[in-house]
Amino acid sequence: MKIDFEITTTRLILRPYKIVDLNDLLDAVKASVTQLNPWLTWCTEDYDQQDAYEWINASRQNWQNDISYEVAIFERHSGLLVGSISLNNVSIPLNSAELGYWIRTASQQQGFATEACQALSNFAFNTLGLTRLEIVTHTGNLASQRTALACKAKFECTARNRIFSPDKVCDGIVFSLIPEDLRPNERVVPTK
Repeated sequence: MKIDFEITTTRLILRPYKIVDLNDLLDAVKASVTQLNPWLTWCTEDYDQQDAYEWINASRQNWQNDISYEVAIFERHSGLLVGSISLNNVSIPLNSAELGYWIRTASQQQGFATEACQALSNFAFNTLGLTRLEIVTHTGNLASQRTALACKAKFECTARNRIFSPDKVCDGIVFSLIPEDLRPNERVVPTK
């Protein structure tokens, strides 16, 4: 898929990461370690420019090869990078993907995650033609669970050992979205 893709919503611009976003990404991660690290083990005080550079390059390769779609979330009026959202674990045989997101601490509780999830879900269903998205959260990550519900995702189960990282394996709360779950006014058309 073309990497110059962009989605504009009421308050946000979503687009693939670019190398010029390196310092903005680093700032967002560093400012949010305390809140994000319990759920995202890569988000540590040690995260540095090299980590951000490697991640941006990998995300661009993944996008170009239709492996996963990592997207930067910018506040439309200020240009501030408020977080990240992705479609990952894309499965062609299952016609599905996982939807994951994080929002920098200073931008939390403003509905940005919900707005971004609705826009990227629309892209997944209407542009990629997927028929199912899963949102998997840690059992203790109540903010992400509230976001999933605000996006009209349906709770499916608590899956044992569903979340795996090099540091730990833990249970996950699984939500799902299908095209019929989108509200009519959420059908966003990509601008590029």
